[in-house]
Amino acid sequence: MHASKTDSGKFVTKKETNVNTSKPDTAKRPAAGVARQNSKTLLVIAKADIGFGNRLYIRGDGCGLSWNKGIEMKYTNGDRWQWECKDVPSKTNFEFKVLINDQIWSTGENYTASSKNNEICPTF
Repeated sequence: MHASKTDSGKFVTKKETNVNTSKPDTAKRPAAGVARQNSKTLLVIAKADIGFGNRLYIRGDGCGLSWNKGIEMKYTNGDRWQWECKDVPSKTNFEFKVLINDQIWSTGENYTASSKNNEICPTF
């Protein structure tokens, strides 16, 4: 509240209000959750029954993977394990392999990750 004196000598009380007079920010910004152009999230989903108490790991030559030490995959449901890599350049291809407890290699050739979703059914 603000009190001011009028020409007749009386005090009048006025309610103050804050009004934002600044211009709105009109700069274009990317919407929340929108990935950078030419990048994507790459998923590797492995369907494998590896026994109770075991974990599935992934090794490879791209997207932060190494052939020397595996990264644990996330158990989702059933016999499905998932690993994801975010902000992958669109034309990324790399080889990978999955291991039980980062010790027992899957059999056969290396897998190639080349698309958004890569589903495999490894054998051991």
